[in-house]
Amino acid sequence: MKNLYLVDVSNMFFRAYYAIPTMNNSKGLPTNALYGFLAMSLKLLREIKPDYLVYCFDRKEPSFRNELYEEYKANRTEMPEDLVPQIPYIRKLTQALGIKDLDLQNYEADDIIGSLTEWGKNQGVDVTIVSGDKDFAQLVGRGVTLYDTMKNVRYDASGVAEKWGVQPEQIIDYLALVGDSSDNIPGVRGVGPKGAEKLLAEYKTLDGIYENIDKISGESLKQKLIDGKDSAYLARKLVTIVSDLQFDVGPSDLSLKAIDKGHLSELLAELEFQSFAKKLSGDVAVEQEPTPAGQQKGKKSTSKSAAAPGAPVKVSSLPVDKLKTETWSLEKLDKKVTPYSEIWAVINERGFCLGVGDTAVQVEASLNEVGQVLDNKWLSWSGFDLKQIWTELKLEAPGHAQADQMLSAYVYRPGNVTDFSKVYNQISGQALPDLASPSDILAAQLQLAPLLADKVVEVKGEGVLKTVELPLIKVLYQMERRGIGIDKKELHRQSETLAVDIAYLEKKIFKEAGESFNISSPKQLAEVLFNKMGLPAGKKTKTGYSTNSDVLGKLVNTYPIAQYVLDYRELAKLKSTYVDALPEMIDSVSGRVHTNFRQALTATGRLSSANPNLQNIPIRTERGREVRKAFVAAPGCQFISVDYSQIELRILAEISGDEGLLRAFNHNLDVHAATASEIFDVKLEDVSPEMRRMAKAVNFGIAYGQGVFGLSETLNIDRGEAAEIINNYFSRFKRVKDYMESTVAEAYKTGYVETLFGRRRYIDELKSRNNNLKKFGERAAINAPIQGTASDIVKLAMISVFNDVSAKMILQVHDELLFECPTDELNIQSQEIQQLMENVVSLKVPLKVNVASGNNWEDAHA
Repeated sequence: MKNLYLVDVSNMFFRAYYAIPTMNNSKGLPTNALYGFLAMSLKLLREIKPDYLVYCFDRKEPSFRNELYEEYKANRTEMPEDLVPQIPYIRKLTQALGIKDLDLQNYEADDIIGSLTEWGKNQGVDVTIVSGDKDFAQLVGRGVTLYDTMKNVRYDASGVAEKWGVQPEQIIDYLALVGDSSDNIPGVRGVGPKGAEKLLAEYKTLDGIYENIDKISGESLKQKLIDGKDSAYLARKLVTIVSDLQFDVGPSDLSLKAIDKGHLSELLAELEFQSFAKKLSGDVAVEQEPTPAGQQKGKKSTSKSAAAPGAPVKVSSLPVDKLKTETWSLEKLDKKVTPYSEIWAVINERGFCLGVGDTAVQVEASLNEVGQVLDNKWLSWSGFDLKQIWTELKLEAPGHAQADQMLSAYVYRPGNVTDFSKVYNQISGQALPDLASPSDILAAQLQLAPLLADKVVEVKGEGVLKTVELPLIKVLYQMERRGIGIDKKELHRQSETLAVDIAYLEKKIFKEAGESFNISSPKQLAEVLFNKMGLPAGKKTKTGYSTNSDVLGKLVNTYPIAQYVLDYRELAKLKSTYVDALPEMIDSVSGRVHTNFRQALTATGRLSSANPNLQNIPIRTERGREVRKAFVAAPGCQFISVDYSQIELRILAEISGDEGLLRAFNHNLDVHAATASEIFDVKLEDVSPEMRRMAKAVNFGIAYGQGVFGLSETLNIDRGEAAEIINNYFSRFKRVKDYMESTVAEAYKTGYVETLFGRRRYIDELKSRNNNLKKFGERAAINAPIQGTASDIVKLAMISVFNDVSAKMILQVHDELLFECPTDELNIQSQEIQQLMENVVSLKVPLKVNVASGNNWEDAHA
């Protein structure tokens, strides 16, 4: 069948504007949106080669929807100043490319697309709507798909149901209930996506809901629906796409016309898009536009399928056996490396090497000069630790991470794989010369590429690599470049206060001890506490008695000096590690602190950060939390903090399938109170705060394989009582126990465990003859699928919000993402982020996030 592609132009150029950093021609005309728009257009022309293609435009004047509702789109902010002068060129480029363009007075591009979809169905052609706007899901059906080019995902009817939880024919009523904050469409206040899904699953339509309003369970929900009825039906009118407009067009009108090369050449010359101009010497072919993940036809990915193995990652187009070495000038590099070229890159202490075609290239220039030539060309990169390579080159818009051998090694065997020579030795069985030149390392990487690709396939890690780790590189790179603001005056104030408090604690410790000594020396502290003062000592190690926090924590109720030492340590660490150190880390150019996110270090798949480590700022104490006050948003902006609520317990419910946990989360109960109700056999309303506290410790302890001893230590109860609590828990939550036992048994059998997404963690401790190590391995086997899945979800959320939200993501700390957002966009951006993060995967229980905002990081948690 022939195909018709209908492009939502506004969606395309706005997304291009936010995806590509600022660009200008020599006359100062902004061009970034035009560059992205042209790149995406050329991709459609070359890769898709549609039989019929229409670019559908909005008009400046209001549509009929503004007559229905004056506040329609009233919350839209002004168009960015640097986008305004680019708008006229969008139409010019469209016409020069030979693409049919349409708009219609009093209607929006959505209505043109809706009507042409009907035209296409009547003509018997396959229709594809090119947009990232969920409103178009209402048009999806037999012969009609929705294609999100930024995510490179097609949604058919089943994909719509999996993404939004309702059928395409229910999308209108779904939007009528939840509203649309971006268009200022009200909906029913207090009814969110999950609530709308459940209502439509039971009553099918909006009319069905209101016809059965007396049957709605929950007085609060029923009242919300009654109060919001008028808004819901107004919203339904506003979100319904018109599909009966008549256009005087036939198949020949919608077919691609010949490119007006003269007109297009003039436009490209004016915009100074030399690289695109070179592509006009015969055809408009360009290399594939980079996308965050491989295109998936049919269903949109969910928790079970998001990382399903697909085609192996393309690792190399360079022939290692025929590799030649050349030295190029910057001019030759610019000529040879055009937009969307595939390249390999190596940077080490001996220099820089670029793999282009069959050539290892040494460039007669500095890294900064090379970076300026390669920037904004949307190249497809391969190499080892691409993020570091991009950092060395100081790229603003590097392009696409095609293959990263560090991450391939990480997916194959999670752990610290940041040393190329060690990875090379492990995979190839050969030693890399200590003083290998960049071109030698390039050859080694090309040799290693197919071997590593096979290893990734061996552990079924293609999906995790393609949909999680590779797309995340660009996200982390831009977060690192952006950095975070620091209030030096606030840190100075805290430093002075801490110095006073530390001196005070020091005096109290010396008074208790009867002498002065180096409190920071474990050896001197142990001598004072256990030998001179005679405090009960823990187990003696080779280096002497331990003075760690576990040991001192057991002494605080009887010996005041133990608490003083713990307080001293906390304040001293805060002062030296953060309060005094952070001002020294502020970049002299940006005036911000730029942490380094490490993607290939932990065994669980979690990210870590360094220089500074912003993930380990203590937040359990008031003084620790106060440090976050020094992290401040830029002028005119605020922070948005969004963190997943009880994500690991929700994943435990998903993995174990335990009815009790599923019921608690699906009915939006206080899960700790619900657990207490079960294990203490009392009604939910009779659960005391103490019962809830104990149940909370059990819930989180179970996820980490905690046993009787650990629970008794945590709750400060005897082991008999701890054993009874755990036995009660397992008798009420049987499937949790089944999960733990079966997971440990499988880990002994296979040597590894897996997350829901297929990320593997090997548990080598289970092979040990040391019983303590074996027990540690068993606990790790229980926790790794839970913590690893949580990590994968957070990473997928980062990719999703990075691609779809204009607020700037600046930090990731465990289950929390921190954004910097213009104050006047705070509400809209918060809602969009929440929607994306709560729906990034589909589980048996709803994902929930906590959202807050403030001028500094601590206020954003208030």
